[in-house]
Amino acid sequence: MKGFLGEQFAELLRKQLGAFSWRQAQLQGASDKMLAARLRSGQIQRVYRGAYVNFTGPVPWETRVWAAWLAYGPDAALGGETALRRYGLDGDWAAEPIWLDLPHHRRVRRQSGIVIRRCRDLGDRLLGSREPPIVRLEVALLTVASRRPNSDAALATILDACRERRTTPRRLLDELDRLQNLPRRKGIIQVLRDADAGVESWLELFYLERVERAHGLPAATRQATASFSGATIRRDCRYDPYGVIVELDGRAGHADVTSQWRDMARDNAAAVDAKVTLRFGHQLAGDPCGAAVQVAAVLTLRGWLGTPTRCGPNCTVRPGAGESYHPKTTGSAPQRRTG
Repeated sequence: MKGFLGEQFAELLRKQLGAFSWRQAQLQGASDKMLAARLRSGQIQRVYRGAYVNFTGPVPWETRVWAAWLAYGPDAALGGETALRRYGLDGDWAAEPIWLDLPHHRRVRRQSGIVIRRCRDLGDRLLGSREPPIVRLEVALLTVASRRPNSDAALATILDACRERRTTPRRLLDELDRLQNLPRRKGIIQVLRDADAGVESWLELFYLERVERAHGLPAATRQATASFSGATIRRDCRYDPYGVIVELDGRAGHADVTSQWRDMARDNAAAVDAKVTLRFGHQLAGDPCGAAVQVAAVLTLRGWLGTPTRCGPNCTVRPGAGESYHPKTTGSAPQRRTG
């Protein structure tokens, strides 16, 4: 195409990673007959209706994004999973389809491989003057989370982004003020408020809601910092009056040997300070009541005068003065503390 339409068009192709639209080619003097001839000879290929690339063979994802945007004109914007992938946010974002947001008034023909979402206030959702236009990270994150198949997946998407320091709960809450019709909006608001108080992962959120709150345990201080061997460390949950620490270990960040040694060193440092550390992993989701039993037992031994509550008729917590609590096991019953 360089020799065919000149250096100006070649520069446009470099900018758009090889993609160009029918209109761009027409403005540079290419007729439909010329484009058809180059298609037949294999010098170009059509990716979407009205959008081409100036090479043959597989089309890289970044070029396909350009082509999808060019197919729908300058007032479209990258949104959804496509925006999150373009931002480089960690996640299993699908390469297909390409997600585009369009002004609500536009009526367009749908194309295979592109998902169109129409927005009434698209101009207010965009990040600066990028090209292709893209919605702000917070907008993309909240809309993707709201479309997740279940609430747990939605909340994990949001909390992961906050933990990676790609955004903050406060910025997401501010964005939610403008997204009044977002699905799951009320639940997301509550999660973001908890995240603003220190919750950083789905596992931490699960512990807060299904273990601590559901069973009437005292409120922990979350992501509290401490000093150890000249370094600053953070604790997931710290029950300061009782010298009890709860660490919640998801797969990420705790699977490699270095991380395991780091966790051991932190636990040992807590023991030196006469603190007790309890650790829970993803098995917590299968038995939150059993975790509440263990935490309540240690808190009671360390001076907590409260009483845990049952979260439902099948809860294994058996509150009672002077009891020692143990996780549910087949054929066993709670034992009373003696001495």
